[in-house]
Formats: sequence, structure tokens, C-alpha cells
Amino acid sequence: MHQKHFTTGTDLPSPNENISVPIGLVKVVEHYLGSVGILDYVDTFKEKGVPMSRILVAMCTYILQGNNSMKGCARWLSDPNVRKEMGLVQGLSQKTINRAVNIIGSHSDEMIVKLWEGLDSRYHFENTDVNIDGSATVVNGPNAELGAIGYPRDFRDQSRPQVEFLTAELQKSRIPFFIRAYSGNTSDPVQYRDALPDIFSMIREGSWIIVDNGGASGDILDSIVKSGNKYLTRVKMNLSDEQRMKEHGDQWEYVEENVCCLRHTFDSSGRTTYLFFSVDNWKRSFHAAERSVERMLNAIRSYEDGKFRKSDFVTIKRNVLADVEVKVSMQTRFDFDDKEEIYGIINEVLGPRSGVFKLESSEQLTPLEALEKYRARATVEHLIHSLKRVTGLKPLRVWNESSIRGSMLLALLSETAVAMSRYEMQPRKETKIREGKKVEVDVRPSTESMVWSLGQLTVTRIIIKGRRKEAYFSNWNDISREVFSNIRAESDFTKLVFA
Repeated sequence: MHQKHFTTGTDLPSPNENISVPIGLVKVVEHYLGSVGILDYVDTFKEKGVPMSRILVAMCTYILQGNNSMKGCARWLSDPNVRKEMGLVQGLSQKTINRAVNIIGSHSDEMIVKLWEGLDSRYHFENTDVNIDGSATVVNGPNAELGAIGYPRDFRDQSRPQVEFLTAELQKSRIPFFIRAYSGNTSDPVQYRDALPDIFSMIREGSWIIVDNGGASGDILDSIVKSGNKYLTRVKMNLSDEQRMKEHGDQWEYVEENVCCLRHTFDSSGRTTYLFFSVDNWKRSFHAAERSVERMLNAIRSYEDGKFRKSDFVTIKRNVLADVEVKVSMQTRFDFDDKEEIYGIINEVLGPRSGVFKLESSEQLTPLEALEKYRARATVEHLIHSLKRVTGLKPLRVWNESSIRGSMLLALLSETAVAMSRYEMQPRKETKIREGKKVEVDVRPSTESMVWSLGQLTVTRIIIKGRRKEAYFSNWNDISREVFSNIRAESDFTKLVFA
């Protein structure tokens, strides 16, 4: 007996020549990079052939679709109907696209200045407080000019070459405006010393520079103050901080629920340090110490039971030029059932700094102001995450220095276009619990949400006998509707579709 299978909806489709292009991404890149003068500027880089601005829009659009392969970009643009929707009158070979990336990379510094000038002209920023942070990304290819073995940022294999980069965004608007690539073994302080003077030249004097402890070297912080700006950074604790906690235990200030602060201002300069104690941080540290002590106890039990592993007690550094032999002997006097003794060992592992972290500012802030301003730098970490996952910096697929810098800049420009469209959206109100009270905060979508929503908005062309017919816009959603409403307010919507 044959079963009859029923299907719902339409029948299986037959292959056709119809095409869909992510017009949401195309127009956001085109409109916002055009509005800050980047597209006109890159057209000055070459006089013949396809305008550089059209190539730039195509590359950024392809990157925002989740692929940083220039070979894949060339393959995507090999379809004449796709090129028509992108405003390209002729095909682009992979060689042409690679050359464009090289050209953009060789002009990366002046393009960043041009980007800043365009952003400042468009938005007239009053607040130019800046979040700065750095990271690294794996580079494919052993011959990459900036590739080097350095401290692995986001992978465990320390034998893979990487490229370092430093990036900056405006804290209030969350619009990124700076990125610079460095050799994979370049230290954080070296990067900050190189990049900060250029950032100073762009932002308003008197701005706050918020950095992590990678930028906390004394000379770097001094340079920020000498430039007429202010800094807030996380710094390492020292013995004097432990002494201050012992001697001034009655001076802790309440900051918010489960957080208190011991503040110290240096009278001569106004420089202020903040020791924050967080109950939540202490709990996490305590649980980690518990697990560490439990592993130690298990190792001792195994030793006493005749099951011994050197790695439980000694770490041997590998030296390919020598055979190293280590003999371990041990004597233990410990009552495994004494809970007070175990608790004492846990506290010893914790140390006096458990649950405490230290911030430093060039000028005095209230503890709450310092904490909230430093917390706000988390968005630059989100930017780095997005640069790697959304706009294709992980892994890098180019080798020479100009191409590496070009790829970095393409990722930044893609992020900037999306960030501008997000900044111009009306924030929605969201209720959150702070200090046991309900408060309303302004919320806008994340970069990933923006890219996904805009990528869903497509223009579909029905191709009949090789000829393009009427365009159909599909998959509108709340984000793309608002973004295109803002674009429509500045431009003629009828120009959204190329003739």
C-alpha cells in the first residue's frame, strides 16, 4: 500500500534567473558613507575604470553579509544582474577588488581623518568622550607582512601568526571612527603611544579617554593630560592599596547595591584612585578559589593513595635543547575533615584583593560617576566582537601590509555606516532594575540585530528572457522601516532603485 505524502504551501520551485540583492545593506552603506564624504573622497584615488566608490559600497555590502573573502565578492559580482542593482556597469575581477583593497589600505590614515571630519560635520558632536581598546585576529598565511607570534587574544594555539589592532569609538553615540593595524607581537603600550596623538587631533579638548590597563602606563596617561584631555582607566592594585584598605576601613562609601568604594585623591594633581569592592565579584572569586582548593585536595589524596602525577604539583617548562627530569617529594599534615582549616586555605588562595578592582582618573569623579563611565566602555568590547564576527576580521585573508590595513578599514567603514543608522533611530524605553528600583533606560538595537534586519530587506528582480522586470521589495521589519524612513527624509526614495 502506497502512502500519499501531503505538502502545505507552494509546490517545489523550478530553477529560474530571478535575483535578490540585500538592498537594505546596500543603501545604508551608500547613504551614510556618502553623507560623510567618504565615497567622493575615494573616487579621487583612481581616474579610470569603475569608480572606487561603487567598488567600496560593493565590498562593504558583501562583508556585512558575513564573508570577508574578496574572491567570494568577485564571484558575487560576476552576475550582471547583481552588478546592475549595485550600480556597476562592468564586471569586477578578483584582481581589481584586491587592488582596491590595497589602495584603500595605503590611504587608510587620511581616510580616517576624512571620516572623522564628515562625522563631526554631520552631527556637530559636543561630547567626544572616547572608548579605546585593542585586540588581535588570526591571519591566514605564513607570509603576512604584519603577522607575528604574539600573546594570543582569542585562541589558544600560540603558534599561529596574528595581527594586532587598536580601535576607538565615541562613548555617547557608539559610532566607531578609528582603527589601526599593528604587527602581531606589538605590545598594548606601544599601540597607544602611536595612536593617541592622532585621536587627540580629532576629538574636542577636554574629552575623557577611557582605556583598560593596557593603556595605563604612566607616560601614556601623562600624554592624555598634557593634550588637554582627561583619562579614566583600570589599573593594577599594589601593596599600598592593601595598606589603605587596612588603615581606612571606616571610609568605604556606598555606591550601589552590593558595591562600595574607597576613594583617594592626590591633592597636588587631582588624580584620584577608586578601590571598588563588589560582592558579586567576591562571590565569583570565592567559588573559583573553592574549586582550586578542591583540585589541590584531590591531588594530595591521589598522592597519599599512591597515584601520583607530577603535573599536579610542578609545571615544567619545555626546552627542546634539554631533557629535564624533576623529582618530587612531599609531606602533608592536613585534616581533610577540618572545615575551618579548609576555609582558611580558601581565604589564603583568595588573598586580600578578592572582589576589589581599581580605577584611576585624572580628575576627581564621584565613585558612581567613575563606575558608570568605565562600565560604558563595554561597548568598545562589543565593537571588537562585531569586527571579528560580523564584519569579517577573523580570520584575515590578506597578506601584504596595505591589504591588511585596507581590510581593517573596510570593516570599520561597514561598522560605522551601521552605527550611524542606529544612532539616528529613536531609542525605545526599557525598564531595568537598579539598586532595587525600576528605572527606564534608552535602548537601541545591537549591531548584529541591525545587520540581520537590514540584510533581510531585499530587492527582487524577475528576470524574463534575460531582461530585468519590476523590482519587489521584501521582508520589511521595524528596524528597516525606521532606517529607510530616516534615509528617505534626506534623499529621494525613487532613487533607491537603480534604473
